Amino acid sequence: MLSEAPLSKSRYLRWLQCPLRLYLDVHHRELATPPAASVQARFDVGHRVGALARARYPGGVLVEQGPHQHAEAVARTADLIRSGTRDIFEAAFTYDRVKIRADVLHALDGGGFELVEVKSTSRYDPAKHLPDVGIQAYVTLGAGLDVRRVTLMHLDTTYVWPGGPYDPERILAATDVTAEAFDYARSMAPHVAEMIAILEAAEPPSVQPSDSICRRPYECEFYAYCTRGIEPPDGLDVEPTVDAATAQRLEELRFPLLFVDFETVNPALPLFPGTSPFQVVKVQWSVHRLEADGALTHDEWLVASAETDPQPEFLSTLLDALGTSGTFVHYSPYELTQLVDLAARLPDMRDQLLATLPGLYDKVAQRLADRGEELPPRPDTGGGLASFDLGREAVARGVSHPALAGTWSIKAALPILAPSLPPYSSLAVTDGDAAMLATAEMLDPETPPERRAELRKALLRYCEQDTLAMVEIYRRMVSRASW
Repeated sequence: MLSEAPLSKSRYLRWLQCPLRLYLDVHHRELATPPAASVQARFDVGHRVGALARARYPGGVLVEQGPHQHAEAVARTADLIRSGTRDIFEAAFTYDRVKIRADVLHALDGGGFELVEVKSTSRYDPAKHLPDVGIQAYVTLGAGLDVRRVTLMHLDTTYVWPGGPYDPERILAATDVTAEAFDYARSMAPHVAEMIAILEAAEPPSVQPSDSICRRPYECEFYAYCTRGIEPPDGLDVEPTVDAATAQRLEELRFPLLFVDFETVNPALPLFPGTSPFQVVKVQWSVHRLEADGALTHDEWLVASAETDPQPEFLSTLLDALGTSGTFVHYSPYELTQLVDLAARLPDMRDQLLATLPGLYDKVAQRLADRGEELPPRPDTGGGLASFDLGREAVARGVSHPALAGTWSIKAALPILAPSLPPYSSLAVTDGDAAMLATAEMLDPETPPERRAELRKALLRYCEQDTLAMVEIYRRMVSRASW
């Protein structure tokens, strides 16, 4: 039996992604997989950004009743509106069997109310946010509230954090979405009727799992349940093949070969003074150096403190490790993109970087031109490192194997081309999202020293695995004749 108001904003968003997700959320919530650490971290950041937004409304009153006390929350909201409260947090409304909570309900000076939705994003994205504000407009207008403005509040990427407490007046920006939200609200009634029909049906809707449904825009919490018993073939019993031209290209790379990987963070709330919301900050590098005689050495660096921007030290230590001859081997364009960014941000180190990797000159010149600056003419030194994209130019183009169909990620390639290395799933830090979370925890001054040391060791091991995997992939591909 459905409750009087079985629908909510979150359930509407689930239905938009997949009708079965809505059905299971209402009738079989116990089948959901608990949120991953990265998902929970996103929720936690959302709560922190929400608290910053509330700080912009001093004197605001929180409707304290929880999600299972919605009727009481609606009554409390009505009491606060009648008493003339100007700002209400988590205001509750119900209409057409849909219940919502508004992040901020603000009374306008000229009469009526502003509905404020707070997001820990960098901008208003209609594809993601319009359904969110649209259903809130539908419910509040339907409930008889005089809503005159709908605002999406988000983080301001132009804000440079100087350190200390975040300034709620500067770190947040607002986008007026009133017209779009009202237009969307007018289309909501058929959607609600369709959702109710799904929930009242005797059987769940039939949906064939696929990445386009189950993982976009977010991975569904019922994905494991819906794909139970489906095991994609790993193809580990199939030998990979490498085309001769690719192998020849690898053999022609100039030694020493410098296999390089970076780790970065781009937190919604800045970790380092002098950085902005969502700014990509370089925090770690690993370099394996392979000589022509087969000798292999390893260098690494990892940020140790959040007191200052780590990127000058990141770049200076990296340039010392690279030297000025050989080939800079990376697995995707990402590392070169981040170096272009550093060249633009760190003018005092730009000449040394471009002398080390002269192939970056045109991209750096374009980046500076985009902001009205001019790069001096290219020096005709004739030295520096060449660069080679092992993932895109070798694995993607030259390796044939069932497990690599449609992907050439290093995690997919490792069991095929570097089977002697442990799988990423066996590491304490298993992927980039986990690395960002571990870095933030390591830098948190409240993290105990023993835990910081443990996280540091795990992060170094993870980044080292990336560059060692590149070495082994290279070796396996150039020795293709033995396969």
